Amino acid sequence: MRDERVNISLREWSKVFGILLGIKLIVFLCFFYAHHFIPRAKYPSDIWMVRPGTSLAQNLANFDGAWFIRISALGYQRLTTGDYSLDKETARLKVMDQLGFKDGVERKYAYRHWPLFPWLIKVLAPVLKNNYLIAGIALSNFFYLLYGIFFYKLARIYFREQISQLSLCIALIHPGAYALNAVYNEPVFLFFITACFYFLKKDRFFLAGFFAGLASLTRIESVLIYVPILYEYLRKNSSDNEGLFSVFKPGQLKKSFSRLFREPGVLWLFLGPVGSLVVLLYFKLLSGSAFIFVQVHEANIYGHFGFPWQMLYATYLKGADTYLKELPLHFLLLLVIIFSFRKIDWTLWVWLLSFWIFYTTNGNHSYLRYQVMCVPMFLAMGSLLENRPILQYLYIICSSSAMVFFSAMYINGYWVA
Repeated sequence: MRDERVNISLREWSKVFGILLGIKLIVFLCFFYAHHFIPRAKYPSDIWMVRPGTSLAQNLANFDGAWFIRISALGYQRLTTGDYSLDKETARLKVMDQLGFKDGVERKYAYRHWPLFPWLIKVLAPVLKNNYLIAGIALSNFFYLLYGIFFYKLARIYFREQISQLSLCIALIHPGAYALNAVYNEPVFLFFITACFYFLKKDRFFLAGFFAGLASLTRIESVLIYVPILYEYLRKNSSDNEGLFSVFKPGQLKKSFSRLFREPGVLWLFLGPVGSLVVLLYFKLLSGSAFIFVQVHEANIYGHFGFPWQMLYATYLKGADTYLKELPLHFLLLLVIIFSFRKIDWTLWVWLLSFWIFYTTNGNHSYLRYQVMCVPMFLAMGSLLENRPILQYLYIICSSSAMVFFSAMYINGYWVA
C-alpha cells in the first residue's frame, strides 16, 4: 500500500478535472443528439417522459429521477395518499402521470427512495424560483464533481497518479454511468461513501462517520459499507502480508476492542448505522411501518432474495434484453474479485466481495446502474489493467461505447436499468 500522505499537485488536479468535465461533456452531447434524432420509446399507457414536447432537461429525470422530484415537491404522504391535483402538479412539475397517481402499489414506490436527496432538492428549489427539476439537475452535477474529486483522493492513497486517473476514467465510463449524469442519487451517494473511506484511511473518524451517516440517509446500499468499515477498523496496524484473516488472529480482536477506550473517537463511526435508523424512524412516522420499503420492494416480481445461482438464473429467465446487459457485468465483477486477490488492499477486496454477494442474492433488474456504485471494482481494475495496454484500450472502447448506447436509450425513455 502507498503512503497515505499524498500531495496532489495543481497539474495533477488539472488532469483530473479534464477527465471529469471531458466525460461529462461527451455524455451531455450524447443526450442532446439522441434526444433530437432517436425516436422515443412507446408505452401502452400515458407516460410523462415520452409525451410530445418533453424537453431534454425534463428527460434527465426519467424513471427514478421523477420520483425524487415528486417526493421533494409533494412529500411521501401526499404521494402515497394521492392528496393532490394531478393536472395542477403536472403543469407545475411536468414529471407526473397517471401511473404514479392511481391507487395501488405504484403510489408507494416513493418509499423505495431514501429521503436525503429529495430533502436537498427541496432546500435548493426556492433559490431557483421553486424549480424542483433544475434543483435536481444542479445537485446531481455538483455531487458528480465532488464524487470525482474524492474518488481520486481515495485512489491516490492506494496507487500512483497514472493508475488513479485510469481508475477514475473507468468509473466514469461504466456502461451504467449515465446515472451519474441524470437526476439520480447515485452521485450523491458515491460522494458520501468515497469521502467516508478517504477520511477513514486518514483516521479522521468523525468525518468518516458523518459521511457514512449521510450515505445511510441516501440509499439502502449504505449497509454494504458497514462491512469494509468494520474490517478496516479491525485490520488497523496489520500489514498487507498478514493475509485476509489476520483480524481473527489471537489477540487482534482484543486489541481492536481495547482501542475503543484508547481512541474513543472511533465511536463516531456508528453514525453510519444511526443514519439508517433515522430513515426507519422517519418512514415509521410517515407510514406506520418502518419497513414499508420492504413491502413495496417485494411487491415487485423481482424484489426477492435467494442464493446467487438462483438470482443469476432468474436474471437469465427475464430474457435477452436483461441478461445480455446484466450477466456480463456480474461476470466482470467476479473476474475482478478473483484476479485482484492479494493484489489490492484487503479492505477493498472485502468491499468487492460484499458488493457481489449483496447483488447476486437480490433479485433486481437495475444492476446495470447499481454496479456504478462499486467503487472498489474501479480501483482494482485500474491496478489490474495498468500494464496491459491492449486490454486497457479494449475495455475503454467497449465500456464507453456501451455507456453511449445506454445513455441514448435512457434519455428517450427506453428502460435500461
